[in-house]
Amino acid sequence: MTEADLDISEGRSFENLVNVMSTQVGLDLVEPGDAENSYLIHKLDGRAGIVGARMPPNGPFITDEALDIIKRWINDGARDN
Repeated sequence: MTEADLDISEGRSFENLVNVMSTQVGLDLVEPGDAENSYLIHKLDGRAGIVGARMPPNGPFITDEALDIIKRWINDGARDN
């Protein structure tokens, strides 16, 4: 479990991230088709306005290349595949 009690274990991450409202701000964690308005992206890139610290706490932080892959998946509809 994460600090915010978010279960992202195998087989549970999709249902707990996609179209699920963040408990911290008024954004879905993952908004299919809209990476820029997905709170997961805000937390991963350390954007201003997030609650708490950039994920993961104390790093190492995700690479730009990996972040781009996640953004592309979200922008392509965040399918469960």
